[in-house]
Amino acid sequence: MVPFDKKICSNLTPIAKIKSLASKLSITEEELINISNSIDKLWKPGKLLYKKNGDPRPTINAKPQLKQLHEKIKNRLLKQVDYPTYLLGGIADSASPRDYKRHAAIHSGKQILISEDIKDFFPNTSYDIVYNIWKYIFQCTPEVAEILTKITILNGELPQGWKTSGYLANLALWDREPDLVEQLTKRGFTYSRFMDDITVSCKSKITKKQMSYIISMIYGMLFSKGYTPKRSKHQIATSINRMEVTGLTVNSKKPTLPNKNKIRSAVHLCETKAKYDRTSNNYKTLWRQTSGKVGTHPNKGKKLRERLTAIKHYNFAVFTESGLTFHAKFFKRPIYSYITYTKMATLVTANRIFFLDFLSVIP
Repeated sequence: MVPFDKKICSNLTPIAKIKSLASKLSITEEELINISNSIDKLWKPGKLLYKKNGDPRPTINAKPQLKQLHEKIKNRLLKQVDYPTYLLGGIADSASPRDYKRHAAIHSGKQILISEDIKDFFPNTSYDIVYNIWKYIFQCTPEVAEILTKITILNGELPQGWKTSGYLANLALWDREPDLVEQLTKRGFTYSRFMDDITVSCKSKITKKQMSYIISMIYGMLFSKGYTPKRSKHQIATSINRMEVTGLTVNSKKPTLPNKNKIRSAVHLCETKAKYDRTSNNYKTLWRQTSGKVGTHPNKGKKLRERLTAIKHYNFAVFTESGLTFHAKFFKRPIYSYITYTKMATLVTANRIFFLDFLSVIP
């Protein structure tokens, strides 16, 4: 892992030429340049998600040609970085597993908890931020950094849903975050970030002056990179009340589901994880386990089901404005059907999708 006195850096040899980058990605230089100049034609709308407040959260799917290239960039470039242990979302790391449970665990049993959220994190991760990641962390020349940025950015924003986006989001604060963490650690505080969720905790009580210092340090880091904190998500909790990190209660030494409303918390956990991971077997298992519980909620079952249906595992189905596309993995052979509907309720089980109410199938 990265010591505090070092900036985050790649383990790769600097890439100086586009030809070298193309070779690294097992693609011709001409193909690489053509893809970088055709990004507007190589994507399609993904699943429309909804935030907890009901606001839409659109996602973007890369078309096969671009998606294959993203997979190579992720595996051959982005995974070749020693990510600091305080980054806990969207990173595959067998040596030091990163997930919402670990994010909660390192803050368990503390006396005080400060939680901040980066407003519209992915849309506000700009072209310049991503360009500087490629230029400085990977030590690419300007022409190589430019072509990598064009391939991983859409309309000047970091798209939610692309294979490269989670890793780039983790690196977005690369030049400010290590220094912040070092300063907080020296003062006895614990810092972690789960994508756009920032949490700081302390084993002992702190003064209002110390609290203001922590918050001002975080806000200063965000403002310097063009981000803003989401004020409605700002929270300060102490051990005399319930403290929560990524849906888990952290008052005791180990994070636990809250004693009350465990079903609602399980749905919330799915929503948290769905922001960055809806394709893994772990998420599928979590989603199915939660799906089996929501029907038992005494009075919120229907609403919880609607929230859970909106974040189904990608292998189930994807809704678009024109209807619904079944994924090939769900069947023995590819099947694509488009369905119009009114008042459609969807019930997903392990092996079948049932559509209730009025349906009309278009051949």
